[in-house]
Amino acid sequence: MAKLSREAVHAWAVARASAAMAVPASGAEAAAWTVRGWAEVALGCALLGRAFDGLDQVIRAAGIRHGGPAATRLRALRALGGRVPPSYPDAGDPGPVAPIGPEVWRLGQLVAEFCAAVPMGPPAGLSRGRDSARGQLRWGERYRPEPARGHRIVRGDAYAGMVWRTWLRLPTRNGSENVLVAVGRPEPEPRRRVWLGIHEGAHLDRLAAVDGELEFGAGLLAAESYAMAVEFVALLEAAADGQVELARWLRLGLLERVGRLPGFDGRIPQARGFHAPELVPLPTLAATYVTGPLSLLCAPGDTPLHARWRAALQEAPRAAEVVARISATVPAPPSPRPPALAR
Repeated sequence: MAKLSREAVHAWAVARASAAMAVPASGAEAAAWTVRGWAEVALGCALLGRAFDGLDQVIRAAGIRHGGPAATRLRALRALGGRVPPSYPDAGDPGPVAPIGPEVWRLGQLVAEFCAAVPMGPPAGLSRGRDSARGQLRWGERYRPEPARGHRIVRGDAYAGMVWRTWLRLPTRNGSENVLVAVGRPEPEPRRRVWLGIHEGAHLDRLAAVDGELEFGAGLLAAESYAMAVEFVALLEAAADGQVELARWLRLGLLERVGRLPGFDGRIPQARGFHAPELVPLPTLAATYVTGPLSLLCAPGDTPLHARWRAALQEAPRAAEVVARISATVPAPPSPRPPALAR
């Protein structure tokens, strides 16, 4: 990665840290969401020569004291550049947030029913790619409707335990580039393949296709809706192809998004056993992993994603029946055109 001037990194960090504050939430949820976004900006600063002064400036002016669990990641990344400034928020509770609404729980139940209705074809040998970031991304192209290349893969071993979102758009001397930070994870190889080759790959595809904001606020909701929609389609396609092990991991991933909803009390048995502390103060974001893809897939569309969804449902009539009930329940889809990037 060609080294940028400190002034250029400063300007980028100020712009992106400010963009991270534009979230569709208020009060404690907005504070926690902002701090989560700042942690992603801090990762970018670390990659760009560990120049954090622009981020420091925005955080100092914002005055957020408690950021919830994401503040731990933010502070750990900032510590790579020296002493953490006293203006940085701590991991204390930012305050009460609104509970998940009944319509989301209803959709969560329907997701579980959809997963149970997906037919598993005769088992076939599990297709495998190289167990590396590039190998997983190449393997996942078969399950992504609009696969794109041209992104840069950066080793992220130094950031293990500090990273949630591994895809980002970073400045270059001539504009910007899309980057994946390859951070090792201890999950079984098929699960890593789903996460990296399909989900993170879908995010990189959208970064390549869309110029607008996808990393923060409403743009992030649209991005996660798309990546999760790709997972829904991949589940149907993998099951139809006899990729039973892969389909089971995809199904587990969909149920995980239900089980980690803030306030989950075990009411949906298939989704028990999952928890994501960082999402506890973020009900809007957590719910979008469930509602967003369904809203997107059930809306009219002539995209490659919609075409593959319709084709896959034709091979899964029981799942299609559940989708018909979902269609009567889902809210309006996220905007297909994310807001313009903050400059």
